[in-house]
Amino acid sequence: MNTPSGKAVQSTHNNSDSQLHNGIGLMLLGTSIVPIMDAVAKHLGDTMSPIQITWGRFLFQFIIMACALSVTLGPQALVPKEPLKHAIRGLLLAAATLCFFWSLRSLPLADAIAIFFVQPMILTLISALVLKETIGWHRRIAVCFGFIGALLIIKPGTDTFTLASVLPLIAAVFFASYLAMTRAVANIDHPATMQFASGLSATIALSLVLLLSLQWPESSFAPSMPSLIEWGWLVVIGAIAAGGHLLVVMAMNRAPASALAPFGYVEIIAATVLGWLFFNDWPDRWSWLGITIIVVSGFYVYLREQRVKSNFFEDT
Repeated sequence: MNTPSGKAVQSTHNNSDSQLHNGIGLMLLGTSIVPIMDAVAKHLGDTMSPIQITWGRFLFQFIIMACALSVTLGPQALVPKEPLKHAIRGLLLAAATLCFFWSLRSLPLADAIAIFFVQPMILTLISALVLKETIGWHRRIAVCFGFIGALLIIKPGTDTFTLASVLPLIAAVFFASYLAMTRAVANIDHPATMQFASGLSATIALSLVLLLSLQWPESSFAPSMPSLIEWGWLVVIGAIAAGGHLLVVMAMNRAPASALAPFGYVEIIAATVLGWLFFNDWPDRWSWLGITIIVVSGFYVYLREQRVKSNFFEDT
């Protein structure tokens, strides 16, 4: 029986550490640039409808992904094995993005993203209600605290409460449903193919909605003819959407999801900095408290799920 030498074990260990560090680096880069997309969307919201901005985001993401896939994996990678399921994923993602971009017309960037980050808790509820997964009292309590954190930011019953405050929560519901659907088809197609397919269906659906909105030219959803600069910003949004999510996928391929989970919340930090620099927005003390509760609750839910899956202890 051959046993590995000390040098071989050390080499394997070093390679594992290198992969982990690469994964964390990619995750940090991906979660840091995604809020730039949201900041651009908030900027464009002054002159363009949220439907039009969302449409541009998916259109150019779809074009970029089509080119990238054709070159790297070949044209056959453009055809998913389960097109209907990916079409549903695309519709859910489009709805989530539309609600989120719509909220940015009124909400500070950090507040919107923080509220949106209740989606891990919503995904836990969907897993229990739809996928019939067993959810123990630890995660139930964490989910409750997560929604309390969201309420501290939304502030229902106060003068600052508006429909826009609820939109990130609705976006989180759609996005959690998208993630649940993604779980069901995760091993069927290449991740890049899945992203392309969902982007294509979202683009088609939003194009139809955009045409429909032309019937109400006086509404806030009516499209306008973008200037050359606005077209450029839409390209930037699509490029960041494609690049940011691919970076996260690459990170997941190099490091365990449990090790990367805490770095997802860097997105809130990046959003806070961008909101302060470009929009002069800074969360108030109640929002900071809500953000903290959401981050801690979401992280705890994720850790608990990982421990349950690894059978470290009984979740009852």
